Amino acid sequence: MRPRFYNFNCRESNALDLRQAEAVLKYEPDIIFLEYPNNNKTLRPIKKPTKKFSPRALRASPWAKSDLIMWKNIEYLWKKGLKTKVYAVDGPSELTEQFKLAWHNTYPCAAKNWFWWVRVYLRERMMSTQINQVLKKYKEKNNPTVLIFLQNFHWQHVKFLLKKPSKEKVWKYYFGDFEKEITKKEVPKTLKRESDIFYKYWQKFPL
Repeated sequence: MRPRFYNFNCRESNALDLRQAEAVLKYEPDIIFLEYPNNNKTLRPIKKPTKKFSPRALRASPWAKSDLIMWKNIEYLWKKGLKTKVYAVDGPSELTEQFKLAWHNTYPCAAKNWFWWVRVYLRERMMSTQINQVLKKYKEKNNPTVLIFLQNFHWQHVKFLLKKPSKEKVWKYYFGDFEKEITKKEVPKTLKRESDIFYKYWQKFPL
């Protein structure tokens, strides 16, 4: 199978961004991968569109208005009879919301914090694992059209992980700039002391 990937940045800003909504109608995709937390034990497609967000959620995340239009267009495809499958492929909420250590400073300063890269690595490892699982099971078309609605930097990293690099290459990719601060052996020890959530998921995807 040779999927045709089209990535549209998941821009979380105050402005209305219709690129993803328009891509749904333009490409009429077979599969859509969303940067939404997956809190399910099993990976399964989303069956119902997100109809609305609470006023509080819209105030906290104005970009959600763009998502409402995107979902309206997905529902339009379903009503047309298209079997577009939509998957949430980010890590679970308990991981995506873990900011205390990862976001010690305002971005991009946070990128100089190796805890931030632990969070990024774990989320992207889960994204790539789930995307790979979906594509392996998909049998309806040999060349499905796949829309990737992840932030650009996530998709660049996920593409790297989908190539199944060695653990050594993954370590260098994510943590090579921090080797004077931390070693592979020290990472799980430090995470166990500082963050139950990070430690829990590192145990699933150790390097």
